[in-house]
Amino acid sequence: MEALKPYMVLIFVLATACSGKGNLQNPLVESQDQLANNESVEISGPAWPALALLRTGENPLWFELGEDGPRLIESPAAADLTPYVPWPHARHIAGMTLWEDFLVMTVNRDGFLILGTAGDVTAEETTELLLYRAASGLWDQYTVESFFVWDNKPAALLYRNDFFVEHDAQPLRPQIFTLDFSSPALLPAHISALEKFPDDGPWETELLRRGPGGFWYYRMKKKGVTQNETAYFRATNLLGEGQRISFGEWMNSNRPESPENAPSNLAFILARVAGLSRGGASTVQVLSPDFEGQRFFSSTTNLNVENLQPLYAFLITKGSREEPNPSASRMEPLVLAIFPDGSGFYSSGFDQDVLPFSLSPLPEGFVYTGIAVLGKVIVASWEEQQEAGIGAAGFMLVSFNL
Repeated sequence: MEALKPYMVLIFVLATACSGKGNLQNPLVESQDQLANNESVEISGPAWPALALLRTGENPLWFELGEDGPRLIESPAAADLTPYVPWPHARHIAGMTLWEDFLVMTVNRDGFLILGTAGDVTAEETTELLLYRAASGLWDQYTVESFFVWDNKPAALLYRNDFFVEHDAQPLRPQIFTLDFSSPALLPAHISALEKFPDDGPWETELLRRGPGGFWYYRMKKKGVTQNETAYFRATNLLGEGQRISFGEWMNSNRPESPENAPSNLAFILARVAGLSRGGASTVQVLSPDFEGQRFFSSTTNLNVENLQPLYAFLITKGSREEPNPSASRMEPLVLAIFPDGSGFYSSGFDQDVLPFSLSPLPEGFVYTGIAVLGKVIVASWEEQQEAGIGAAGFMLVSFNL
């Protein structure tokens, strides 16, 4: 299997990064003189605090998640020995989405980390990114499992997960928070369907997702003294009241789409996966500028297969990225897909050949949990996992030239 071959490396971050590790807390720096003098740089754009200007290259840039935000580290092996915590209460990348020219990552118990292009270069060509953070101390008490686009903005649902640990956090009203260009703070959002409770009582929404048929599905729980009550709902647009559904309908709403529904270049990858001798079918979590949020596909038409192995993919199809004049194409179609160990496949260009590649190997017990592309940069989230627990977690960036 070939390793991915990126190119060039340079990073200007903060003075604390010179030691190889440090909190990204101080003003943005963009030149060696300013780095030495600790001068800040005025930037125009979103209202979120800018943490660093990143120039990526052949060596991955590794970041771990801490209480005070992301920290630059040499590799996941150098991450702090964070105690394993049940995943609802651990800091980790809970999801990613593309929004305008930004890649937004939601961090459990923290807020949003945002990567955007810097300077006047086109988003398709840059290897230089700005890292922003929009965080809230409120999030530390709650769990983020639902990450979606609402009213054309990245949104996250916060809830109290008491399956592993009892805690005294108060119910939130509302439970949804969004990211907005004009605000450095995360903004609450009222969604009608989630605030129309089945009856009187402390009902909370625990999970919200978009099903393959376009419906919204959500699970609500009424927390009782001795036993919780759970109800499941479906809604067309979340602006009205949802319809109560059975547990079976709820479970079916989470089934991956058939590979027959996948765009052609992703279908080539799925066919390759289905024929692997390493065995087993995969459920493929796909992020694409052509989708609103994430979609899930199966690598086989047999949707009753159990024990599907995870595969994470990023997809650019021909339709959305190609101008009417082929010579004026903004970007060729591309699909990257990785297994948790970082091995995977890519298909680039119009010939749709499927070739192997791999991200940097991780230490034992660590896995990749997602992949995205912004400009000429691959972004991948990673975690240290032990059963239902998460230790160290973070993300990496590396330039590519496929």
